[in-house]
This record gives sequence, structure tokens and C-alpha cells, in this order.
Amino acid sequence: MLSSLSKNAIYKGVVSVLWFLVIVGLPITSLPFLSRLTGAIVAPFSAIPLVMLILVWLIPYLINRGKFPVEVLPYLYFVVFALIISALAFFMNGAFARERNFFGQSLRAFITVGIGLSFYLIFSAFPHNEKRIHQTLLFITIMGAILIPWTLFEVSLLRKYSLVQGFPDWVIKLRSLLAAQSPNTIYTNRVMGFAYEPSWFVRIFNLVLFPIWMAAVYQRESLFKVRLWIFQLEDILMVLGLIVFGYSSPRIGLVAFLASVAFLGLSILSRIIQRITEWYLKRRKKPPKNLVLVKIILVFVIMTILLGLAAGALSAYINAASSWDNRFQLILDNENIEATDFFPLTEMKLILFSRFLAFFERMIYWFGGWHIFNDYPFGVGLGNAGFYFYDHMRSSGLDSYELRNLVYRANYLANTKNLWIRLLAETGFIGLALFLVWLYFLWRSTVLIRKSSSKYLRIVGLAGQLFLLAYIFESFSMDSFAMPYQWVMTGLISAAGLLVRREFKAKDNQPVLA
Repeated sequence: MLSSLSKNAIYKGVVSVLWFLVIVGLPITSLPFLSRLTGAIVAPFSAIPLVMLILVWLIPYLINRGKFPVEVLPYLYFVVFALIISALAFFMNGAFARERNFFGQSLRAFITVGIGLSFYLIFSAFPHNEKRIHQTLLFITIMGAILIPWTLFEVSLLRKYSLVQGFPDWVIKLRSLLAAQSPNTIYTNRVMGFAYEPSWFVRIFNLVLFPIWMAAVYQRESLFKVRLWIFQLEDILMVLGLIVFGYSSPRIGLVAFLASVAFLGLSILSRIIQRITEWYLKRRKKPPKNLVLVKIILVFVIMTILLGLAAGALSAYINAASSWDNRFQLILDNENIEATDFFPLTEMKLILFSRFLAFFERMIYWFGGWHIFNDYPFGVGLGNAGFYFYDHMRSSGLDSYELRNLVYRANYLANTKNLWIRLLAETGFIGLALFLVWLYFLWRSTVLIRKSSSKYLRIVGLAGQLFLLAYIFESFSMDSFAMPYQWVMTGLISAAGLLVRREFKAKDNQPVLA
């Protein structure tokens, strides 16, 4: 069925257009129409063409006995386990709040899981050959190339008007037409594109754009044939992306980005040591038998240089960002930090310290989720942490206006705002373990993908590793399964893993796992 359809030019054109729309629509995370329809804040525009693509491509693909990569399987185990824990949660004595019950809350949670799973399955199955992988990477880069000029325009407006509140009316109307936004963002001075809030905007760079562009820049393998002297288009996009990224004033996002940079730094360090060692051996008539001491000295010298450069760049950014974001100024005003006695380290000391860095509410959310896990190590069911949060929240949290509003006025339940804490609180240590096993399988696949003879697959391989490192830290600031960004790269890793296994099978004539 699919084979006959795939030969039809109109069908192929429709599928390609839908795929393009899925990718280009990724920056719009909370489409107002869709948000009102679903009642959810996470309502990505890409979900609309995605549903159409499922109908016109995925269903015929499955009818035609199409298969998913084996990397999908561990995540499906996690979903099944989460479903079992959520069913068992009905026998627990959880509180009912905000006119919500376990069934409705679990249903909402699994709808978000279903949205994320749909993105993951499409991105793991649709790019089923090298041409589709290349096309997908191109569409992602085009999406970034469209997003950057708008956000650079936003940077210029912020430099002129200081706050979003001062933007021209047509800009505010355009943004409100394409993105439901947090009420507080009208007073922000941070770039956020068409996302619900700036931290959501940061994720598209850390989890999608930067990994692909950094991989292309590092490996000097471009998605395009066009070059500007020694420069690739990805070099230019990376520089412009960093400017926009910087003006979004990320904190956890900055840590996530630095994790990716650190990985590349270690790779560069390894290359430099290897080349210097080879040069040293060629210069010596009698090469020393033991090069351990030489390598230790090289590592120390080069690490010192790299760390010095990194520390200088980070310090320069914090100083620059402090001029428009007072949260970074709090880092520079380190009197409270120096006066804090961290040892012995206690929960209350961390909470008090978080006040100094305007991180107080997040810390209350995190510890609230941690205490839920402490009392329910097998989890309370997906989506149900909010029923237990108020009994497990530190009383000091009531010092915060945001948390007082959440406890006494809000018509919605609290969440942990941290994926790892959420997994512990709602699916227990077994659920977290299954999720981490899935990420480990993805990492193993990226190692294999980097050995491919295809430059596009090698870009996906390194990009996948950079994504996974950034994802570990980005997940400390958000716990939604419906946000599409993480599923883009996990899907591409899975799809590329299948293609590489086929490539090696063709070479070795060995059976391959789907």
C-alpha cells in the first residue's frame, strides 16, 4: 500500500510539506487556539501537521509492516510501567484538590505522554534513509534560520524599549496571535521568540539547533554545499544563535549548554594531545618507552588553558547579562554566598541559599517532589504528584507570593518543575531507572552512529551526544512530556541507529535489529 502511494508525486509532495510544517512549527510551543481547545499550556503548533502525518503516512507505513528502531522499545517499557503504577495509585489515599481526581489527572498526564510518544515515533520512523535524514536536518536548520532574524529583531527592540511591555502594538499582537504567553512575560527583558516563556525558548537551541550546528562545526561537515571561504553556514548560524541565546538570559539552560561545550572541549583536548604526541615522537630519534609523564604534562597545560578560556568567557557573559538581568547581578553580589555556611549541608541551608540567587520557588518544588518520593518510593502515579505536594512542601515556601497563590488561589495543581524529581515522585525509582536505561541505549547508539561512513549520520551521532548531555541538565527546569524538542533528537538518534546497523550489516553480512 505505502509502496504504491510513495510513487505518487502528489502524495510525496503532501508528505514532504507536512514534514516541513512539523519542523518549522517547533518554535511555537503554545498556540492559543490549540491551548484553549486542550486546556493545556504546552500546545505545540507542530502537533497539527503531526496528526495529519500520522494519518497519511504512519498508518499506511504500519499497515505495510513498517518497523520502528529497537531504541523505541525501552521507552515503551517505561510507558507501560508508568501506566501500571498509575492504575495502582487508585488504591492509595491521595488528597483530591482543585476539583480534580486521580482519573482525570492521570488521563491528562497520559495525553501528554501520548503527544510526546507520537513525536518520538514519527521522528524515529519517518527519516528511514540517508536522504530523509539529510532532509530533516536541512528543515531543522531552515527553521533556525527563520527563527534567528525574528529574535535578533526582538533583541534590538529590547535594547530600545527595555521591556516587552514597550514593544510596538503590532509586535505584541503578532506574538499573542501565535503564542499564549505567561502573564509575567509582558514585563520581561528576555528574548523568548514565540514560546510561552523564555526558558521554553532556550530549549529549542539547547536540545535541537545547537547540537546539530555544533556537530557540523566541530566535524567540519556541512549540510550545505555552499561555503563562504573557510566558513560553513553552520558557523554563521551558531554565532548568531549564541547572540540570541545569550539575550534569553538562561541559567539552567546555560549549564546545559556548557555541558555540551565541555564534552567538545574534552574531544579537542584528546585530539591536541594525540597530535602533539605524534609530533614529539617524530622529533625524537629514540622515542621514550613510557609517554605517561609527557601526556600528564600535556593534559595539565592544555586543560589549564581551556579552563581559563572557559572561565573568562563565562565571567564575561555573567557580567554582560547582569546589565539587563538582575538574577545574574545576584551572582556577582556574592556577599551572601561567602557568608553562607554550607557544612554540614542540609535541605534548609540549600533553600535559604536559593533565596540569594532568586531560585527559591524552584527549590521548594524540587524538595516537595523529593519528599513525596521519600514517602512513596514506588511512585504515586503519573500526574498525581500535585495531590500530595501541599502536604510535603516546606512551610518556608509560604514566604513566596507565587507559592501562596498556588496553595490558596490557583485552580490548578502543583508540579515538580523537574523531570527527574517528577519521575521519582510519580513512577518511583523503578520508573526513573527504566527511563535512564532508555537514555543509556540512546547514548550507545550515538557511539555507533559516529562510526558511519555517511557524514549526515555522523552529524546526528555527535549531535545526539551533545543533546543527551544538555538534556540531563535541561530536565532540571521542566517536566513536561508534551514538549516536542526532546523527541526530535531522540527520534533522530533512533532512526540513525537503525540506518547504521543496516550499513554495518551490509558490510559484515550479519542480521540487524530493527
